Amino acid sequence: MSKFVLPMPEYNRVHQIIHGVIKDEGNVERGCTFFSIVGSYLLNKHYGIAATAVAGGFALCVDDAPKCIFYGKDEGGKFSWGNDGFHMWVQTKDHVIDFMAPIYAESFAIAQPDVVLPRKMFQKRLEDDKQSLDDLQATGDYMVFPDPDLSEELIDHFLSRPINTDLLGIAEAWFGSRRGKQRPTISMGSNDGIVRHLTLPPHNSARSLVGIQPRL
Repeated sequence: MSKFVLPMPEYNRVHQIIHGVIKDEGNVERGCTFFSIVGSYLLNKHYGIAATAVAGGFALCVDDAPKCIFYGKDEGGKFSWGNDGFHMWVQTKDHVIDFMAPIYAESFAIAQPDVVLPRKMFQKRLEDDKQSLDDLQATGDYMVFPDPDLSEELIDHFLSRPINTDLLGIAEAWFGSRRGKQRPTISMGSNDGIVRHLTLPPHNSARSLVGIQPRL
């Protein structure tokens, strides 16, 4: 089984386009639903990779100390998740992919300002999913807690809003052809009558991601 679904330039392209579409909508660091739904759509349509957006709890070791980050809720010392505390990622038959990973730093800037989170991509084999939070000991160890009911609810809610389907269409148009050169900007009219002039995010552009290690 291949270690990665996408080579880093392809992963980076998907991340950049999704980020570019929603960066002016506000709270992009909380946009895991958009990153996962659009990311899974692009994988299915442009790469022929069966993928779906999955929601639930998410834990990742980011330091060999060890130090971990969590998407979910702390209920009296017990890790949980729900509508008010969750993460959403992309899942294939063999892999977990998070196209939001390069902006983990922004996502945790307030909650865990002492944690240093470099801009890396996240593509991990499902077989490497840990069985217990106590097993998260080395950088890159992860654990996901898929919640099918929550996933279905979030996807249905997302697709019920015209603005989201408009933005999904914009992301697909911006992606274009896999072999086409990525455009740094795009202007698109949507069903709400607004013309959007979008640019790729400058602070984690493709250039700044080239030198990173292609894993977490």
